[in-house]
Amino acid sequence: MKNQWIPFLCYNILIFVLIYTASSKLLNFPHYVNSMRSQPLPILLRLPLTYLIPVLEVLFAYLIVVKELRRIGLLGTSILLLLFTVYVGYIMIIGYEATTCPCGGLFSSLNWNQHLFVNSTLTTLSFFTYFYYKRW
Repeated sequence: MKNQWIPFLCYNILIFVLIYTASSKLLNFPHYVNSMRSQPLPILLRLPLTYLIPVLEVLFAYLIVVKELRRIGLLGTSILLLLFTVYVGYIMIIGYEATTCPCGGLFSSLNWNQHLFVNSTLTTLSFFTYFYYKRW
């Protein structure tokens, strides 16, 4: 019998992070909306992304939970985390240090260097889980 604790741990870390960040945004929605308004994004993208991001986080968490849809959820999560990581790198490059992070909960208290580290780690975990999913 294969050792199943590794994929179980990976799935649950990703599910926790997705649900935690989505619920933090939704439970403090006015703050989240204001944070999104201050992001250096094209104005036409700000409002759609404000609603789309937490919806995608909940959707991908659900897809990871459902075994038949897990691979799709892992791929979606990997892409979403990669986009977040690239965005944090972009923020650091252009020097938008004063911008507050629209993430919820504990993640909003991270500085951009810490955010880049956490996002890079989660992105690596997510892609690792996606590519090794069939082996488990």
